[in-house]
Amino acid sequence: MLFFQRKRLFLDTNAMEFARIKDILAQNGIKYEVKTTVSENAMTRKFNSAAAAHFRQSYSNFTTQVYLYHIYVKKSDYEKARALVY
Repeated sequence: MLFFQRKRLFLDTNAMEFARIKDILAQNGIKYEVKTTVSENAMTRKFNSAAAAHFRQSYSNFTTQVYLYHIYVKKSDYEKARALVY
C-alpha cells in the first residue's frame, strides 16, 4: 500500500489495544499495515550503556525505551475500520 493510499487508524503505546485492533481488522477482512518504532536511537542506547557502566548500575536504570505502534488502512476502508474498532 503506497503512503498516499493509506490513512493512519491507530497511533499509541498500548500493546494490548494494538493487538485488539489488529484482530478486529483481520476478522473483518480489512487489510492493514503496521509499523513499530522505539523511542531510543543508537546514540541514546550507547550513551545509556556508557552511563550505566560508569556508575556500575543496571542498564535498565538508565533507559526508558517506549514502543510506538502505528496501524494504517486503505483510505477507502478507513470509515468502516474506524466504526468497527471504535
